[in-house]
Order: sequence, then C-alpha cells, then structure tokens
Amino acid sequence: MRKSIDILGRKNKLIMMHRSADPDALGSAIALSRIFGGDIDITGGLNRSAKKMLGLFEMETAENPNFGDYNEIIVLDTASPAQLHTIPPEISLVIDHHLDAGEWEMAEHTLVDESAIACARIIKNIFETEGIDIDRDSALAMLFGMYTDSKGLSLATADFLRDFAELMDISGTDIGTINDILQDNGSDAVSTAVMKGLQRLKFGKYGKFTVAWTVVSVFESAVANALIHAGADIAFVGSEKDGDVRVIGRASERILRKGIHLGRFFSSLGYEMDGEGGGHDGAAGFTTVGDVEGILTICVSRFAKEIDK
Repeated sequence: MRKSIDILGRKNKLIMMHRSADPDALGSAIALSRIFGGDIDITGGLNRSAKKMLGLFEMETAENPNFGDYNEIIVLDTASPAQLHTIPPEISLVIDHHLDAGEWEMAEHTLVDESAIACARIIKNIFETEGIDIDRDSALAMLFGMYTDSKGLSLATADFLRDFAELMDISGTDIGTINDILQDNGSDAVSTAVMKGLQRLKFGKYGKFTVAWTVVSVFESAVANALIHAGADIAFVGSEKDGDVRVIGRASERILRKGIHLGRFFSSLGYEMDGEGGGHDGAAGFTTVGDVEGILTICVSRFAKEIDK
C-alpha cells in the first residue's frame, strides 16, 4: 500500500473509472479526489444510481480529457483495460476489488483486494493507513459504493460492517436515506426492460439448479437481478449492438455456496472468445462479438458443465 500512497501524493492526476460507472466507482473517485486531488473523468458515462448520487456533491468532472495534460492517471473499480472508454498510454495506479486477471501489465502499480467487497472500502483503508481525517462528503460517497457493491449489505462481513458503521457516524446519514437516493428499480424504463426480458425468457433445469437467459437492449443488470429474485439460480442477460455482444450474469446464494465464481467464469470465456470479461463471484459479465443468441447458448452450455463438476 505504501507505493499506492506515494503515487496518490503526486500532483496533477486524472481519475478514471469503467464505462457506465456505478456508485462504487464514482464514490471511490469522489473520496479520492477530495482527499488527494485529481479530476474525475466521466467520459464513459454513469449509471442511473451514480447520476443521482453525483447531484449530491459539488464536484468538478472532466469529459474527453487530454491524457497529455496529466502527470498521473489513476484507474478505479475496473477489472480490465477494455472496460475503460479509452485506454491511456500510461497508467500510474490501478485500485480495484475484482478478480485479478493479470491484464494491467501497463500500470506502474496495482492495488487489488478481492476480499474488500467494494473499491470504496480499499479507499477508506488507504485513508486510515495514512491517518487522514475523512470529511462528511467523502464518507457519504464511500457509503454509497459500499452499500451497492455489498448488495445492500447482504454480502457484508463483520469487518465490512464495522467500516460501514464508522462512515455512517462521520457522514451522519442512515441506511434508509442511502437506499432511497439510490433506488431506481421503480422507473418506467427499467420496468419495461424487465418485462421485455421476461417475454423473451428461456430457462432450463440443470441438476438441482435453474438457469435462465434472455435478450434485452438496455438495463441488462436490472433484468438479471429480477430473474434471480424470480427464482433463477443463474441468470444470463445479453444485448447486441452492431455485432458487439454484452452478457451480464448473476448468481444466487445457492450457486455461490458451490464455490462457483462468475468473474472467473467470464474471464475465461472472454479469453477463449477473443473478448473481455470479469467481475465478482455473484455478479459479472463479458463482452465479445458475434450473435447474442448463440453466445448466450454457449454461456448456458459452459455453465452447465461447471455445475456438474
């Protein structure tokens, strides 16, 4: 961690996140920028929850920045370079909590902790290591990230909850307020995407487990989550645009207890299919080119083999 802190202490930084950045990516970036300085690059866009969250903070952001204007480039909450809107020529530091697939060789240094559950928790630990006082807004930003990536604290460990409680004390907020701000499942657009996904739904029984898959055009993650809540053990949701295929996967607790890791599964599949993949054990995805229906069939077939192991 010492090397990471040395890099963060340097001047003139650009902070990058994955495309369609979520509250964990944005919360980590906000806290890091407030404490160590640096411009936050939002060129890759923000998801709905992160957009709501950004409105709570008085933060300057950058779009289409010139990499040459910065001495250091920091990448947060990003499993692979392919998830960035543009890969910069040089990267000083990567801070992440996803499965490390060894794709950051170009970075001067990496700080990856898969056990952290959320990137924002790694940022909090950096502040603690340096004895840095965390201000209210930085604490609130990290809370959003920790709450979303722990699935509303359902994945939280005892240590995670202690860190979360400390940030709640500093920010003066409560879980209900965080949830109300981030909640977007009731929006008409998301509901429509879920209904369309259900119209096209296919599913099968593989051993004791139900695998469901479908195709949508937007909100793949929301549809995948809805399928898990509906009773699927594994959900694959694909979308296709101009031959580029994106597949999002979600796993139930029953599947996770078998020791299956979706991030590892998609990382391997992405490598085999000339794509990019990765993520968490229960929430991950990959991108490639081809026919979305055919690629979903490959996902289901490959996962059926994983279940039989």
